[in-house]
Amino acid sequence: MKPNKTHQSFRRIITKIYTIVLFVVTFSLTLSAQQRTFLINNHENPLKNFSIPSNKESHPFFVDIDHDGDLDCFSGEYANEHLSKIYFYRNDGTTKAPLFKQVTGVNNPLNRVGANTLTLPYFVDIDADGDYDCFIGEGATGAIIYYKNTGTVTHPQFEKQSAANNSLSMVKFVASGIANPAFADVDGDGDYDCLVVDEDGNENYFKNTGTAKNPVFVHVTNSDDPFKSLASTKGICNVSFEDWDHDGLIDLFSNTTYYKNIGTKTRPEFALSNDNKPIFQNEQEDQYAYTPLRWVDINNDGNVEVFRGNSDGSFIYQTLSSTDEAVAQNLKPSVTVSPNPTRETFVLSIPGTISAQTAIRVSDVQGKLLIAKSLSTNNLKFGKELRPGAYFVQVLQNDKVIYTKKLIKE
Repeated sequence: MKPNKTHQSFRRIITKIYTIVLFVVTFSLTLSAQQRTFLINNHENPLKNFSIPSNKESHPFFVDIDHDGDLDCFSGEYANEHLSKIYFYRNDGTTKAPLFKQVTGVNNPLNRVGANTLTLPYFVDIDADGDYDCFIGEGATGAIIYYKNTGTVTHPQFEKQSAANNSLSMVKFVASGIANPAFADVDGDGDYDCLVVDEDGNENYFKNTGTAKNPVFVHVTNSDDPFKSLASTKGICNVSFEDWDHDGLIDLFSNTTYYKNIGTKTRPEFALSNDNKPIFQNEQEDQYAYTPLRWVDINNDGNVEVFRGNSDGSFIYQTLSSTDEAVAQNLKPSVTVSPNPTRETFVLSIPGTISAQTAIRVSDVQGKLLIAKSLSTNNLKFGKELRPGAYFVQVLQNDKVIYTKKLIKE
């Protein structure tokens, strides 16, 4: 029987739908299989005109220290046999167009810091009071110095704490010299744990057995150490945390080596992986090897960028290749969160049918989980209880992250 026009139109529609579905599936598989490449981007580097005064080893860290919605930069330094300082580059731009200005003297909240040989700053709200505190890895003695933020979320003021009030005062690598810390909620219990590596590349895991407000760190040295597979390297080793494969589990980078979290939210396990690992331009060159990766979204475009220090005191800025960015943008689902920024609540909207395994997670910029909810409707209000600052929301389906967005609470 000869098909009529209605049947022909229907078959054309079905063919188009099948073609679109096949294209999306193939495109998705291509993205998951390929290795994304970070290229040095001098043209768009917002810190390209800055270098620490000593012109030796810069050690940047990014944090919204004044809670205006954009990321500011603090940088440590290597000063050899002299006292090392912390330099402050305030972001006077916007969330989409960063504009850094060096701030000196009393307007630098860490102006009074002086440490032996080296300063490695790391900011985290260790006492859950809504502002960022600062831990500084020191050279020579291998100690970690704790500066508590006794100011406010918009006007920080840091006070050096004694050993009795420093929950990481037991960290001291006399033989290896340097203690380089990284914080994350490793075991998903709502507080920050700490991984410290030393000058010889040895790892030391300090589990927080206290609470989010009152941390108590215990050195884990047995089989319960989730970082036991981290290979010891000759020379300085640096670590950073990032959920690189967007599966809701935080992954680990040792320098640029990728360790995938193959465990669970509460029982992590890190294993060396070549699956979809990122490639960094000039990653084998010595001038980049001593400084950890600093994962940021400095221009709020939804794509992660990487800053690193340099041996001449400047700052290296690396962005995904244009092809990788285009692929990532094209595959993003049409989930929306608005208004963003907001002073009240955010509204999450998800088109289509909500499956039984759909959920959201909201975490702070260091990865500590603050909100976790299952979804049964297409729209959800959330975030009224969040303090002013920057956060990340993730939408998960079947325990896989399908959407990530940076949020600003004013």
